[in-house]
Amino acid sequence: MDSTNQILGAVIDIDYLNRNDRSVIRLVVKGKDGKSYELFDHKFRPYFYFVPSKDSIDRDFIALVSSFENGKEIKAAEVLEIERSILGKMVGAYKIFVSNTSYVPKLSAMFAQYGTCYEYDIPFAKRYSVDNGMVPLTYYKIMISDVNGELSFVSAERDADESPVQLNIMCFDIEVYNPLGVPRTEKDPIIMISYLFNKGRDEKRGVITFKGIDLPFVDVVKDEKAMINKFVERVRELDVDILVGYNSANFDIRYLLERARFLRVGFSLSKYEGDTKIESHGLVDKVKIAGRVHVDMYSVIKFVAVVGAAEGAAGNVLKLNSKTLKNVYEAITGDKKFAVEKMDIYKLWDGGEDDLKTLATYNLADSDALYAVYDTFIAIMIELSKLTYDSLSDVCVSTTGQLVEFMLMHNAVSSNEMILNKPTEAEMKARVSNPIEGAYVMTPEPGIYSNLAMFDFRGLYPSIIISHNIDPSSVCTDCGEYYESPDGTHFDKNRRSIVPQVLKMMIAQRAEVKKAYKKDPTNIFLRSRSSALKIVSNSVYGYLGYPRSRWYSRPCANSVTAYGRQYIKEVMAEASNYGMKVIYGDTDSLCILIGDKTKDDALKFMKEYNSKLPESMELELDGFYNRGVFVGKKVEKGSAGAKKKYALISDTGSIKIRGFELVRRDWSKIARDTQRAVLETILKEGDAQKAVDIVRDAVKRLKEGSVPLEELAINTQLRKSIEGYDLKSPELGAARKAVKAGLKTKEEVQGAVISYVITKHGSSISDRAELIEFAKDYDSDYYINNQVLPATMRILKELNFNEEELKGLGTQKKLQ
Repeated sequence: MDSTNQILGAVIDIDYLNRNDRSVIRLVVKGKDGKSYELFDHKFRPYFYFVPSKDSIDRDFIALVSSFENGKEIKAAEVLEIERSILGKMVGAYKIFVSNTSYVPKLSAMFAQYGTCYEYDIPFAKRYSVDNGMVPLTYYKIMISDVNGELSFVSAERDADESPVQLNIMCFDIEVYNPLGVPRTEKDPIIMISYLFNKGRDEKRGVITFKGIDLPFVDVVKDEKAMINKFVERVRELDVDILVGYNSANFDIRYLLERARFLRVGFSLSKYEGDTKIESHGLVDKVKIAGRVHVDMYSVIKFVAVVGAAEGAAGNVLKLNSKTLKNVYEAITGDKKFAVEKMDIYKLWDGGEDDLKTLATYNLADSDALYAVYDTFIAIMIELSKLTYDSLSDVCVSTTGQLVEFMLMHNAVSSNEMILNKPTEAEMKARVSNPIEGAYVMTPEPGIYSNLAMFDFRGLYPSIIISHNIDPSSVCTDCGEYYESPDGTHFDKNRRSIVPQVLKMMIAQRAEVKKAYKKDPTNIFLRSRSSALKIVSNSVYGYLGYPRSRWYSRPCANSVTAYGRQYIKEVMAEASNYGMKVIYGDTDSLCILIGDKTKDDALKFMKEYNSKLPESMELELDGFYNRGVFVGKKVEKGSAGAKKKYALISDTGSIKIRGFELVRRDWSKIARDTQRAVLETILKEGDAQKAVDIVRDAVKRLKEGSVPLEELAINTQLRKSIEGYDLKSPELGAARKAVKAGLKTKEEVQGAVISYVITKHGSSISDRAELIEFAKDYDSDYYINNQVLPATMRILKELNFNEEELKGLGTQKKLQ
C-alpha cells in the first residue's frame, strides 16, 4: 500500500544503509509533533564525475569499463553528459552513477588512467547533504510516502517556522573502578552510570548502579551487565535525540563498548538499524549512533576556546589551563562543582554507606554539570550546522577549515562548479615547502603613552577577498578587466566566484543579525548566529592557504596578505600625514598618539580615510585610551618593541591586555597576579611607586615562605609519553619522578597538563620540580628571579627601574 502524507519536521542526521547491493539514504527527522521519523530516499544514487583526457572516450566507452569482485560486476549504472565549471572554465564531463557507495572509489580508480575523476571521495551521506541543500535543524514541510510501513522521502519545502527544534537531550557520565589510576577494560568494571534527561520542562535525573545505595535518585540493579542493559533501556524509553558526554568518544562510549564486549553483553544505543561505533573524523574520533546524535562537549569546548567564541561568563573558558568538566562548569557558572579526587573513586566504592552516597552524588553532579556546559555552548554549534549545511554530529568534531570546506562544497554544487579534489601527499608537501608571506607589523618603541586611539579594519581579510574578487577561479592572465594585487596577480572583475560571494553573503547576514540582536539582547540564538558567521568568515583566508584544502591557492592567499600589508602601511602613512604619530601597527590594526589633536580629529581622519576605501572595506574605531604600556623584547643587539604585547586603559576605565604572561599557563599564578596588579596600577593610577611596592611585597612574601603552593604551580602539557623526550625539562622531571615513585602511572601523565612546583631539593631545575600534589616546599629564589621579576621588569624598566630597586634597594620614582 502506498499513501502520501506531509509532516512538519527538521533533519537532525543523515546516513545510509546498504540493501540488496544498493545504497539507500536515511534521514533522521524530528517532527514538530515531538515524534521521531526514519525516512528513506531511494531516488538518490552514488556518483562521481569524469573528465576524459581524449575526445575518443565517450559514453559507450565508459559503459564498457568494468571489473568483477566476489562474483559481482562493478560498472556504471547510468552515464550522463554534463558541463561543469572547473576554476572558471566550462568543461565537458560525465556524471557516472553506481548502485553502491563502495563502487565509487573502485570505479573512479579504474577511470583515472583515462582522464581525471572528481568528487569521488565525498562520503555518500555528505554527498546527499551537499546536493540536497536542506538546512539541518530547521523546519521543513516534508512530503513522505508510506510504502508497506516504511516512510520514503518525496520532497521538502522550507517552512516559515524559525523556532528552535525541540530535542530530547540526555547527558551521561560513567564511573569506573580504578585501583591503578587508569582503568583496564578486561579487569575494572563500570560501577555507576548517571544521566540527566531534558525534554523542554520535563527533566529526569538518576544514577544506575549495582550496589545498594539509599538515595532517591539511585536505581539499583543486579550486576554490571544489568546496569549496562538498564542504561541502554533508559536511552530508548526516553527516546533520546542527542546523547551528550564529556570526552565520551575517547573514554565513556569507548569503555562501554569494550566492557560490553568483554562481558559478552549486547550494547547498542542506536534507535534504528545500525551499530553504535567509533569512527575517525580527521584528527579526532566521532561516535556514530544510528538514529541519534552524539555530542562530545569536550571537543566542543576545545573548538570554542581555539576560535575565541566564548563570551560573557563563558569567556572564562579561554583562560583555563585544564579543560576538565569541573573547571569548565565552574568557569561558566561561578559555582563550585561537587567533586572527589580521581584516585578516591575506587576507595569510595569499596567503602561504607556514606562513601557510596558520596560517590553516587558525585556521579550525578557530573551529569548535572555537563548539562550546564551543553546548554551554554550548543547554540553556537547548532548555528554553525545551519550555516555550513553540515550535520550537528559532524560540526561538533570539525575544525574551522572543515566547516569552510563543507560550506564551499555546497555552494559549488549550487553554482554548477566542480568540487576540487584533495591534494596528493606530494602536492601537499610542495605547498608546505612554499609558505605564504605573512602580515606587516610595525613594532612599537617601548614605553608608556597617554592619549591614544586604536583603529582596526573591520574583517580585513574577508573584506579584501570581497573587494578584489579573490578566488582560485578568478585568477587570470588574459582577462579584460581585473584587480591587480600588490604581488602582481590578476583577478577577473567580472567573474562571479564562490569564495567572495559566500563571504559577502555571510557579512551581510551578520550585519542583519547584529541589528536584530541589539533589539533582542537576550536571544542566545541570534548571538550564536552572529558568532558562527564571524568564525566561518574569518576562517576563509586561512583555508585558502591551508596545504590540505581542496580550494588551496597560493596566488589567492599571498594576494590577501599582500593587500593587507598595503592597506595597513597606507593607513599608517595617512595618519602620519594627518599629524598623528603611529606608535604601533599589526596586521589589521594601528595605535596612534593623538597628541595635540582631539578625539573629533581622530574620527574625522577615520571618516576621510574610509571614503577612499573599496565599498566592502572599513576602518573602525576600536577605542580611545587614556594610557597604554608597550614593552620591549630582547634581540641580538639591545632591545626592540614586542609584537602584540601591550596593555591599555580606555576612557571608560576598561582594560585591554594582549600578550602578557597573565594569559599564559606556563607562568605561575603569583607571577601573573603580580604582573596584572602592576599593569592595573600604572594604567589606572599612574603611580609608579605603588607598582614597585606591589612587586616588593610579592618578593617579601616569597622570601618569607608564606606564598601558598597553589600560587606557585606552573602548568605545561606533555604532548608525548615520558620516554618520548630527549631533553630534560621541569615538567618532564616532575612527571618521571612521580611515576618512578609509584605515585602516578605513565598513562596518567601522558598527554596531561602537568602542574609542578620548583622545590628546594635537587641540583638542577628539572631535578627540583615536583608535581604540586607531592611538593612540600618551594625555592623562593627561583620564583623571584625566574617568575615575578621577569614578568614585571618588562613593564617597570620603561619607568627606569631595575631589579635591585624592585628587590627594595633603589630610589623612588614617579610616573610622569
